[in-house]
Amino acid sequence: MRPPIAWAAAVAVVAAGMLLLGAVGCASLDRPSAQGERVALPTPLRTYGASVAATVSQLQAAVAAAGSRLDAANMPYRPSEPQSLLQVPRVVMRADLADPDDGFVVIYEASGDASAASLADDFVRYLESGLGQTNYPADTQFSVAVLGDTLVFTSRSASRSSDPAMAEAVFDAMASVGEAVEVRR
Repeated sequence: MRPPIAWAAAVAVVAAGMLLLGAVGCASLDRPSAQGERVALPTPLRTYGASVAATVSQLQAAVAAAGSRLDAANMPYRPSEPQSLLQVPRVVMRADLADPDDGFVVIYEASGDASAASLADDFVRYLESGLGQTNYPADTQFSVAVLGDTLVFTSRSASRSSDPAMAEAVFDAMASVGEAVEVRR
């Protein structure tokens, strides 16, 4: 080999080795991940127990009285919520409203009545916090209620609804179910 070609080949081999060492160093097992552990989020319950079924039944009756229908949501929905609720089993229902973002209600299945009350308090504190409020439009109304060992959450924004009167009637109907926990904005 001629000296310039040999020199270029040596440089290429050294550069490739450095890249390989850099890639191995980035994948080091003893280095913490920037992403942290990924925890799978619970999917909505397909079947549920007696207390959740009773809550669903009461919500369906209240929404029917308001002139709408409440069924299992046919699209993914997850409200902005505190970390304490991330792994809590839930049922997601949706009222038959024109706007695809309107009419959702989430029923969380707590481990008992006291747990549902505690989760409701966590949710209210979150919604009243700066972080909780930034995740919803400024005119959003919230309803957080406890019914036995279930927590019921729904929200509405008049500015995002094409039929604000019907959305308000459905929201009020959902908010009438359970013992309300006040959310101050």
